[in-house]
Amino acid sequence: MATFVTRAQWGARAPQSTSGNITPAEGGVVVHHVDAVKVARADHADCAAQVRGIQNYHMDSNGWSDIAYSHLACVHGYLFQGRGEYVRTAAQGTTQGNDDWYAVCALTGGTSGSYDVITSQLIDAIRYGINRLRSSGGAAQAITGHRDHHATECPAALYTRVVSGEVNPGGGPLPYPGVTFRQSPATVHASVATWQQRMNTAHGFALTVDGQYGPGSDAACRTFQSRKGLTVDGLVGPTTWGTTFA
Repeated sequence: MATFVTRAQWGARAPQSTSGNITPAEGGVVVHHVDAVKVARADHADCAAQVRGIQNYHMDSNGWSDIAYSHLACVHGYLFQGRGEYVRTAAQGTTQGNDDWYAVCALTGGTSGSYDVITSQLIDAIRYGINRLRSSGGAAQAITGHRDHHATECPAALYTRVVSGEVNPGGGPLPYPGVTFRQSPATVHASVATWQQRMNTAHGFALTVDGQYGPGSDAACRTFQSRKGLTVDGLVGPTTWGTTFA
């Protein structure tokens, strides 16, 4: 199990302000990474300084009230306390994303072709962070990547670990987010983007990955349901979601 590092232990600055205006039951947890270059520290003794540097940048350069993330995970299996539970993030790039979703940031970086080594200890720490945010912070079951909320490659090579369900504390496929996708009125939710991405990469569709369940998504869903012998209703509920990610 990952080791939890409190703000006092890593030498955090006091936040300038905190906001409890967050509704995590409407969202879930977003997985991030630090940068498009390799950043993982070889020696764990350097990780606390790295987290302090991220906090300083967010507060001094970006003008944010604190480090952007709820928690941060390192490749050595440690989870650093960020803003914590029931505090609004500044990480997702959208107002709704910050209102409804927590953020766990891996202290890794790079591109999909040249990325820091994704260790089992890192995955364990991310799982631990997600579990904390669910059990102590009221987060919904949904797990998404930053790219599902905002135009970014983040979290690059880690994204396949998200979509596969590997970072899910309960194991198995990516859990159903608790939201039924439908065309009318069109569901707008970050997990729609996760589903659209999976439909493209695993089932041969060519959907626009935009987080909006419009006519194209509805038609693809009906085709997929027919192929799999499911009820053809165009709704992505627990059964269709589970079959998509099986």
